[in-house]
Amino acid sequence: MSLTVTIIAKLSGVSYEAAKRACDVAAAFDGEVHDGVPDEFSYGAGARCYALATIAETRAMLFWVGLAAIAAVPVLALVKVLHG
Repeated sequence: MSLTVTIIAKLSGVSYEAAKRACDVAAAFDGEVHDGVPDEFSYGAGARCYALATIAETRAMLFWVGLAAIAAVPVLALVKVLHG
């Protein structure tokens, strides 16, 4: 089980298998923006999953720094409230 696939599945609300498939499809992406996206990834949770998988595949640093920021912002806000 890949950590990236697990995180994508949890954040997008899909099963691990669907997230794994989205990561595989994103990895096979050759850079052509107008290529068709499979129907299961064109709306709803599947679209969120495919978007996260594409970001994780093409811009891995952005993906991981964004996840760190999601965790850091509430902590920094709490520190700001407690220490005035």
